[in-house]
Amino acid sequence: MLNELIFFEVRIFRMFCEKLQVSSADTNKLFETYGVWKYIEDTYDMLSLSSDECAVNDIVEMLKINGVKLEGVVCNKLEAVTDKSTEQERFCADLILTDAIMDMADEEGISWQETRHKILNSEAYKALYDFETGLWETGPDYFRYFYKTCSINESKL
Repeated sequence: MLNELIFFEVRIFRMFCEKLQVSSADTNKLFETYGVWKYIEDTYDMLSLSSDECAVNDIVEMLKINGVKLEGVVCNKLEAVTDKSTEQERFCADLILTDAIMDMADEEGISWQETRHKILNSEAYKALYDFETGLWETGPDYFRYFYKTCSINESKL
C-alpha cells in the first residue's frame, strides 16, 4: 500500500533538487539540518492541500527565513514540464522510490526516515532520476537490488 506521506516527501524533494539544481546529498543534508523533513511530516495535511509547487515554494521561504542563502532560486515558480513523457518518468521514479523506502525499512528493520536518508545519499538515487538509464521502468524490487549493488561498490572505493 502506498504511503502518501512518503510519496509526497519524495516528490517535494525531487522538485526542490530540480528547482535549485542541487545534488540529492546536499539537499538531504539541508533538509535534515533545518528541520525540513520534520516540517513536511508535521504539516503534511496542510501542505498536501495545495500544489506540490506551492509546497516547494513554502520550503524555500522557510529556509530563507532561517537565514539559508539559496543559490539557483531564480523564480518563484517551477518550470512547467511540457513533455508529458518526462513527467510520467518522474512519476514512475517517485513511485518506485516510495515503495523501495517502505520495503527496505521493513526488510532491514529500520525506520523509513533512516532508509530515506540512505537512499537519497546514494548513487542509486541519481541513477533512478537519470532517465537514460531506464531504471525508472524496472520497479521497486529491482531498484532495491540496484541500490544494494551500488552500496557494495561504493563501500569498496
